Amino acid sequence: MAKNDITIFDDATYMPGAKRFKVASGTTSSINAGELVRKSLGQPYVSAWTIGVAASALAPEVTTDVLAGLSMTTSTETASAVGEVDVLPIAPGVTYLCSPNDATQWNTQAKYDALVGDRVLLNYAVTTGVFTVLHTDGSFNGCVVEPLDIIKHPGKVRFSLRRALSYTN
Repeated sequence: MAKNDITIFDDATYMPGAKRFKVASGTTSSINAGELVRKSLGQPYVSAWTIGVAASALAPEVTTDVLAGLSMTTSTETASAVGEVDVLPIAPGVTYLCSPNDATQWNTQAKYDALVGDRVLLNYAVTTGVFTVLHTDGSFNGCVVEPLDIIKHPGKVRFSLRRALSYTN
């Protein structure tokens, strides 16, 4: 995945500290900063959300995806040693920025504002390793579009992650 596809939108809201998680040795893909991190319940390790993804994938969905949050660092595991990664947990008030999948759906303030509050998915393209934000609302979609001034942040979408995605819920 491209490093920092997803970044934190800092608007002076409360942000919890990152948590350090263990990453299993011999994983097929390191976790990069700005990547969704999967946390399976009952398992000691986290992994990149993208591991095992086919040609293209949509996520996160509140019915199937359980996340630790967004990675803040690159994981340190090797083929033979367990590593670590720092992850910002899903928390109220924390919002993120990512590029849209189809810029024409977000290219005016009126179009953007019409999508605020919609529950959307992220698209992960394996061929390019890039996350982008889709624009279709769905009840199980895990990202919520948040207000944003598109003049100040051109080519970006602001979103939050629904609490139902958190492994602590």
